[in-house]
Amino acid sequence: MPEVSEEIRNLAARHQEFQRQAEALRQEMNMVQASIASCDQAIATIDELKKAGEEGKGTETMVPIGFGSFVHAEIKNVDKVVVNLGAGFSAEKSSEGAIEILDSRKEQLTGILEQMNASLTKFMQGMQALEAEAEKYKPQEA
Repeated sequence: MPEVSEEIRNLAARHQEFQRQAEALRQEMNMVQASIASCDQAIATIDELKKAGEEGKGTETMVPIGFGSFVHAEIKNVDKVVVNLGAGFSAEKSSEGAIEILDSRKEQLTGILEQMNASLTKFMQGMQALEAEAEKYKPQEA
């Protein structure tokens, strides 16, 4: 039965390709989720700095300088935020404008993540279909 073993090898190769694609997609999804978390963190930080400024509290913070080291710094202007616009460009925006940009980016990333999740579901369904097909070639026990 050389044709059966050839079909099984073909199914296994297709299954492995689905697995590789699904794993690559999972890694990309992790990066998108990290970007969403970064947007959330930036929004929360801006909100907290605005509150501290409105309440008359000092806006002293610790600023990372690299390799797990920090310096104490006082934030003098919480009304202006420099926001990454993408493609290496940044712009100074009001706190509210920065939050709008970050919210918009978060929405875009969430949409991308949903599309990736749908693709991952299709990969998983494809793998299950291949597994069901492979079951047909399993030797029947008497």
